[in-house]
Amino acid sequence: MEPLRGGKLVNRLPEEAKKIFADYKIQRTPAQWAFRWLWNQPEVTCVLSGMNSSEMVQDNIHTASTVMVGELGPEEEAMLQQVVQAINAKMKVGCTGCGYCMPCPKNVDIPGTFAAYNRRYAEGKFWASVDYVICTALRKTSTAASNCIACGKCETHCPQHLEIRKHLQDAQKELEGPVYKGIRKVVEKLNAF
Repeated sequence: MEPLRGGKLVNRLPEEAKKIFADYKIQRTPAQWAFRWLWNQPEVTCVLSGMNSSEMVQDNIHTASTVMVGELGPEEEAMLQQVVQAINAKMKVGCTGCGYCMPCPKNVDIPGTFAAYNRRYAEGKFWASVDYVICTALRKTSTAASNCIACGKCETHCPQHLEIRKHLQDAQKELEGPVYKGIRKVVEKLNAF
């Protein structure tokens, strides 16, 4: 389930990971490598992946039908381990954005918060801040991490077993600075009319 981490392994790879794939002697898309790695595992009998086009369906079927358990050699495994290290170096929270933690009783946009928090480390502060403002402050009712009351309901549903409450506190510290708080106050005043 979530073999491409909600599309992040395809659409939001760090530059270092893209370079590792590009420099490798066998050229495959990140999705093809991810599926090949999964189907290479003897304990995997089913892969659940969301697909948005017939091309994705066809590519995934082709990959599944052309890989065998134990096919990947030590060199390919080492290359994929380098990709994992490059991804993990830029990720603060291993959230796939599945949304199973939702709805939050206090309306926190948990997947949106974690996406912005991760983007801050992968791509920089500016676009992460823009994402966070859009997904939490520019709404009639705030969906900010600071709304969290640490009830833990979200953690009981998380398939990644994340410490959501702790990560929300960390994200709040980094994403809800003075500029964010000012924008939120302006939005609250505008919503009062």
